[in-house]
Amino acid sequence: MKCINTLTIVLFGLFLSSQFITAQTGTKKHNILFISVDDFRPKINSYGESNMITPNIDKLASEGLQFNNAFTNIAVCGASRASIMTGIRPSQDRFNDYTSRASVDTPEAITLNQLFMENGYETVSYGKIYHFPDDTKEYWSENDGGADQADYQDPIAQERKRNGEKGSHGPKGPAFEYPDVDDYAYNDGKVTKRALQKMKEMKDADKPFFMAVGYVSPHLPFIQPKKYWDMYAHDSVELADNTYQPENSPFIAMHAQHDSAELRNMYLDIPSEGLLSDEMSRNLVHGYYASVSYMDVLIGDLIQGLDDLGLRDNTTIILWSDHGFFLGEHGFWCKHSTFYEAIKIPFIISSPGYAKGQITSSFTELIDVYPTLCELTGIEPPSYIHGKSLTPVMKDPSFQLKDEIYTRYKQGEAVVDENFSYTEFYQGEKYLGNMLYNLKEDLKQNIDISKRVENAELVKKYSEKLKVMRDFVNQDPLNNN
Repeated sequence: MKCINTLTIVLFGLFLSSQFITAQTGTKKHNILFISVDDFRPKINSYGESNMITPNIDKLASEGLQFNNAFTNIAVCGASRASIMTGIRPSQDRFNDYTSRASVDTPEAITLNQLFMENGYETVSYGKIYHFPDDTKEYWSENDGGADQADYQDPIAQERKRNGEKGSHGPKGPAFEYPDVDDYAYNDGKVTKRALQKMKEMKDADKPFFMAVGYVSPHLPFIQPKKYWDMYAHDSVELADNTYQPENSPFIAMHAQHDSAELRNMYLDIPSEGLLSDEMSRNLVHGYYASVSYMDVLIGDLIQGLDDLGLRDNTTIILWSDHGFFLGEHGFWCKHSTFYEAIKIPFIISSPGYAKGQITSSFTELIDVYPTLCELTGIEPPSYIHGKSLTPVMKDPSFQLKDEIYTRYKQGEAVVDENFSYTEFYQGEKYLGNMLYNLKEDLKQNIDISKRVENAELVKKYSEKLKVMRDFVNQDPLNNN
């Protein structure tokens, strides 16, 4: 009997010891490194294109799960960022412009930074996360005030902006520059150094973190150190081969909806209308590629810093862009559309215990980020959010969580799946037109097939999908549960 009691005591002691170890290790909160890149379309090696040199992002893809069918819910920065931070879809009246603020459009919503702060996390925002850095700023433990999108380093560019033509957003500056400066001369470099230092401080404090690092590159103007411009042979930079309006497409898709206004209104040497010259187009594409390569090196520094601190095993890295970017296709520059170039984005998640070095064809939208981060960290999400957690796909990349996505911009609303992209245009209740593209046969979207008699049933099918989604998103999510 005495032996039995002794054995019981020993076993109970081992149990308590194991419970203590579990409490020390199993409940350690999971870190999030939330990397945002502005205006980034996936013309990179890991996505099957060799236009741009991005070894660090390609490496991240090899260490995690790359989503090959990832899309923004709206191709404009302010709205897209407010949407991802709240987990709520844009609508006709909510998150529909670059001026959108989460704190204004959905003041009762719990943003990601608020959620993590209220669950004991250090919440850090460096660079461009919200379009307006003071949006819900009370829920950042530290906020560096956002990012300067035109911090020219070339004295000639600085002088041209000071004394140049005025646009609708103030003095215009050059659309590109490449002075011989180091990686940390520009704001994106400074953001990286700041983030690396903060990581060390947070590790020393042994506090879990939600660190959001937002890179402006490759947003206009395309500015970066000369060595990144020199990575590309200027005369070999290819231009878009479809600078024309898609056949049969409606007027609104081309003109009322998009006129490259951001480029024309804010930058020097750009014509007020019509196509750009081949040389200006080549300078812009060259500058875009160089800006992406610059940003890629900084992201490499950031992730290497995380590795060097021994934090990778307890940190999920999520890399996303707020939307894509036109590089002359259909005569467009910038975003502001439902065409593929504007809505498709790079999206990679590297998370301990989940898929590594794999890709998935499962469709995803930026609204899926919110519930995914909640599940990874064991935080209960609000009931009203619109997305779906991506963890089933992260466990099994062959799993198809979604087979279509919904996106919009201004009057245009679109549904996209692996076969078709269908857009309708409305001004309030007034129908303005539609367009349909066969993505299997016409990925560049050069021929609108919505008016073909044989596609009437197809148009009807996608139109009904849009009506269901339109009715859903136009509700107030916080008062319809």
